[in-house]
Amino acid sequence: MALINSYLNPKKLAAHLGEESGLKGWIIAVIAGILSHGPGYIWYPMLSDLRRHGANNGLIVAFIYARSIKLPWLPVLAGYFGLLFTLFLVTFTIVGAVVQGMIARKLLRKSS
Repeated sequence: MALINSYLNPKKLAAHLGEESGLKGWIIAVIAGILSHGPGYIWYPMLSDLRRHGANNGLIVAFIYARSIKLPWLPVLAGYFGLLFTLFLVTFTIVGAVVQGMIARKLLRKSS
């Protein structure tokens, strides 16, 4: 996390995650959420900086939601529940991340 904070410029990153980022922004947010590791609270300072620099609120929500997919645990999940269940769960979690992000974006835009 410290390396990410030291090498990523929030202003430049927010430009890719702003209101006009479109599909690219959603893909970046979901993939980054899936790939992120560690406790959630360590990401809050960086996400707050991104928000301050103009990142889309919906993309921040999608990132946090997508963090529930843990790549190292997918083989264990598949071992216990089967590949079909694992694919179903991951797919619906990704869809859920985007839907929740869109809802949050609309609600937070109106309240701001």
